[in-house]
Amino acid sequence: MDKLKKKKKVKRGTRKTIAGIKLPPIEPVEGIKTIVDVDPAYYSLVEGRPLKQSKSIHEYKKCIKSVALNRTIHGFLVDEILRIDKEIETERNIYETAFKHFEEYQNSFDKFLADDNNKTIAIMQKSDALDKELANQTEQHKKANYDMASLKSKLQYIDETLMILLSFQNFLYKASPILWQDSHNIQLDMKHPEIFTMESDIFVKIDKDAIVKKLKDLPPPQLYFETPKQLLTIFDLLEKQNLNYLLLTTEFSSEKNKFLKTVEVLKAILRQELDFIKEKIKEVQNTIQRNDEREAELKEVFFRILQVKIKEIVSSDMALQIFNYVEFAYEQLISQNETKFSSLDMALALEREYDNLLIDISAYDLDMIKQIEKETYEHGRMEIKRAKQAAKLLKDVDKLSRRLKSSYEPTRRKANET
Repeated sequence: MDKLKKKKKVKRGTRKTIAGIKLPPIEPVEGIKTIVDVDPAYYSLVEGRPLKQSKSIHEYKKCIKSVALNRTIHGFLVDEILRIDKEIETERNIYETAFKHFEEYQNSFDKFLADDNNKTIAIMQKSDALDKELANQTEQHKKANYDMASLKSKLQYIDETLMILLSFQNFLYKASPILWQDSHNIQLDMKHPEIFTMESDIFVKIDKDAIVKKLKDLPPPQLYFETPKQLLTIFDLLEKQNLNYLLLTTEFSSEKNKFLKTVEVLKAILRQELDFIKEKIKEVQNTIQRNDEREAELKEVFFRILQVKIKEIVSSDMALQIFNYVEFAYEQLISQNETKFSSLDMALALEREYDNLLIDISAYDLDMIKQIEKETYEHGRMEIKRAKQAAKLLKDVDKLSRRLKSSYEPTRRKANET
């Protein structure tokens, strides 16, 4: 295994790549040295030179291959050296051209600085003068702003003072008698516009005429109170009135407490009554629920009776037969059932008729009744006898009619002969 690995390493190491071209591997041969050039007289017979001992064609091929390989490698190396020399020459030309351009640019920039130096100095002098002028104007502007701000603050102070005075005037109007207010047409809580309003823009010009006009439009003051003592008197009276109100409130507080206590008692009584009413309502609801349950049970029993017993009583065969008998007896004995009486009414009518007949019969003589019954039975017997005789005669008539009919018919012999 070690020998095989060594052979593989030797084979891989002998393969060379030059300029992207893979050359065939060089097989190492022991005891043979490669020569760069071959003497033309190498293979000629020279006297006194010994001949080579080995005459193998294989070794000769190997020598030829090694010579060709070395020459190829030498050619590749020469080409690479020429290419590198050419690139160095090209880079040298580029560097020289760039250096020339740099010198030209440097000279032109120096000329530019020399030409514009005077212009720059003049512009800087002019900018210094403008800077000084701007500083002077800024100071003047600050002074003007200070003066304007002071004026605006004074106007605002005057405006606020006027608003305070107007509020005091409104208070005095309210404290004055109502009759005096009506006689002088005093308007309470009258809104007055501001005399001066601060603007966000400080450069806005203040309109003096508008301020003067607003001041002139204010109504002239009319005062009922001329001295401060009058106000003190009014305040004393108000204080006494306030004390009187406090006394009245203390007196009414006890009544208020009593009233509140009675209210609490009434609330407690109402709560008790409400609880009692709620209990009664619950009892009534329970009673209603029980009655509903009882009603449901009774309905169930009623429908069960209706479906079983009443149905059998009303619509059974026996009931229908009895109804037919009663209706037949009623129609035979009393009259036709045109008014559509029920079976009960007809039975009651028959009962009354039966009672009447019994009463009438009880009034007659028994012997007479027996005689009438005998005659009735005899009459019935005679009727039956006559009916039997009539039936017999009818049969005889039928026989005679059949015989008479057969006598008119042709005989069977004659019919067969024909």
